[in-house]
Amino acid sequence: MANTQEKNALEAARARLEQALSKLTQDVASSRSTLETALADGASAITEQTALAERMQALEQENLRLHEQVATISLQQPSDDNPSDNSDGTAGDNDEKLAAVEAEKAALQQNYELLKRQYTSLQDEFEGLQDRMGHENADTANEDASSSDETGALRRQIGELTRERDTMRDELDGAIAELEGFLADSKVVTGGMH
Repeated sequence: MANTQEKNALEAARARLEQALSKLTQDVASSRSTLETALADGASAITEQTALAERMQALEQENLRLHEQVATISLQQPSDDNPSDNSDGTAGDNDEKLAAVEAEKAALQQNYELLKRQYTSLQDEFEGLQDRMGHENADTANEDASSSDETGALRRQIGELTRERDTMRDELDGAIAELEGFLADSKVVTGGMH
């Protein structure tokens, strides 16, 4: 009789052990799948971040070049062979055009600086989300299905930020194109004054 009880206890223990091993195998497979997805997303985010950093560097170089052009135009003075008391009023017209160009230049510069600050802020927020996602991915092996919900929410936030960043990039490109157009126009205006 003692043998039968021991045999039943061993069978029950073996069944519990097999059940625990089966659950552990399922959890490991689920965690591995989540980790592989998170690693793929992380690699994609790193690629996107690298492209974003290169674009930002290109924008900074373009900004420097535009600043140099604006400074060059600002330093140009009307030559002495254009007297301000011209009888046909050309100097007065040029002064008005120059004042309008200067006002437009200042407005474009302010707009460009604002867009650049917004773009930088957006990039900082994007990098912060990537850091959070990286920390959450490191903890994924120890978490259950709720972590995949958080990861999904984080992916949606990153998607929204990516769309917002792309919109900001388009606005920056527009501001740069407008500033370049302004510089080309101002060369025409100031070229007639020399």
